[in-house]
Amino acid sequence: MKRSYRHWSRDEVIREIRRLNEQKMQLNSGFIARTYPALAYAARKYLGGWEAAIQAAGLDYSEIRRKRFWNRKKITERIRELHQSGKPLHVSVAERLYGGLVGAATMYFGSWRKAVKAAGLDYSKVKRQKDWSKKVIVREIRRLHAQRMRLDTTIPVRQHYRNLHAAAVRYFGSWAEALREARLERLLRK
Repeated sequence: MKRSYRHWSRDEVIREIRRLNEQKMQLNSGFIARTYPALAYAARKYLGGWEAAIQAAGLDYSEIRRKRFWNRKKITERIRELHQSGKPLHVSVAERLYGGLVGAATMYFGSWRKAVKAAGLDYSKVKRQKDWSKKVIVREIRRLHAQRMRLDTTIPVRQHYRNLHAAAVRYFGSWAEALREARLERLLRK
């Protein structure tokens, strides 16, 4: 079966928003991001964000927003507060810890990176870039195992330790080989 992909453009995004509005669909950013992620992505790409796309379609975003808590100022203030209190701001952890903030930042600024920059922070110092090596990977696997984290299958590992899993596959060829190198091959039998 051949899959058909929609080719988005600025005009196509606006047409789709108007079509959904005519069908009385929810148009708040959270619903669209969950239900129509391709549309949400295209709106960010071609119009700079969901709010801008709604306005370009001739609709009043303040009437569409279901949650009125976030705005640009509140988002940047919260990012600065988190940074000042030493909380992690790299996107993989931020999504898990402050999902609503990351979602709002993406909708208002187009991406988490842009929101962090708008808060006056250097994103390159915020993002987590671990220098992986075989030795570091093995040490990290053993550390997680000592904390009784589930490492026996690749699905939970990919979901919870995405960067570690990717590095293990890159350096060892597979997650199973990385576990063998860490002398935890018994986990493979579970």
